Amino acid sequence: MIQPDDDDFKTYEIEIREFHNLLGLEGREYYTQTKEVIRGLMSKVIEIPRKDGGWLICNWASHVEYIEGQGRIEFGFDPKLKPYLLQLKQAFTSYRLSNILSLKSAYAIRLYELMKKWQYIGKWKVSVDQLKEMLGIPKEKYKQYGHLKSRVINYAIQELNTKTDVKVSFEEVRKSRRVDKLIFTISHFQSKELQVAQQSGSDISQDLLQELNQLSKGYEINLDAFNRLSRMAASVFGDKKDEELKHLTRMINNRVELHQDIKNPIGLMIHLLDEKEKLKREGVYVQGFEHGDLNNSKEVLPKWFKKTQESKELESTTLTSQELKELEEFFHKNKY
Repeated sequence: MIQPDDDDFKTYEIEIREFHNLLGLEGREYYTQTKEVIRGLMSKVIEIPRKDGGWLICNWASHVEYIEGQGRIEFGFDPKLKPYLLQLKQAFTSYRLSNILSLKSAYAIRLYELMKKWQYIGKWKVSVDQLKEMLGIPKEKYKQYGHLKSRVINYAIQELNTKTDVKVSFEEVRKSRRVDKLIFTISHFQSKELQVAQQSGSDISQDLLQELNQLSKGYEINLDAFNRLSRMAASVFGDKKDEELKHLTRMINNRVELHQDIKNPIGLMIHLLDEKEKLKREGVYVQGFEHGDLNNSKEVLPKWFKKTQESKELESTTLTSQELKELEEFFHKNKY
């Protein structure tokens, strides 16, 4: 219910029946079950370490209230959580709650969140120690990699592949016979997504998504990627986000058609928008994508794209005036 660009917390509400359906509570006593679930939530605390060595401990909710006769509950978040739940412009990962409700392992839920974060890149490399820390596994637990692999990683991946909208595999990177790092490969299965009602106020536009996919050649922008691109474009360009997303898609599409040196078009789109967000925060004028190219700009290109350029021995990624003219004619001919 919290949107990443909200300025402040609101009073949030959910119908008891909806709460009941989400959690799979059965029977007439689900009102009592709901109360027990909420009590359990209120008894659990969050511990957040500070950079200076301090820490913050608080509850998720500051209050929860059942409204008699209206069949709904209202709740509010602890104000101390504002920096971690509001105005999240960078480290924000969105997914549908319905995709994790059937997961039984807490490690599977956390791994799913990590996979969604790196889904648009398609690969994620992480050390075994870092992965344990990110999954919340104590250092003294699963000291042997074999135990970690069989009891956590394999089990979690099996759950993700059978119950969610992602498909995950991994390979091991060894160092002196010891498994040092893991490389996860992530793909998205939109057909497996559980379709749920979208919230009012969402920036999702099926028409725009369809138009972007008509422009794209050789790749498809799925709903999750579109949501992320749309949020990022809105933070940079405001009301002009729709047009800028079209320009960005055309620019990437042109590069794909002319040079075939972009293996992950959506990953590059996200990277370029992320760079523009950084420039805007620094007070630098942010140019749109209408006449942009991938070299003649202030944005920092990702290392993987530069390596691709070098491997193809391209003399320059800057489009020539003749190429731009041909592009304009191409777009005009196809009524872009």
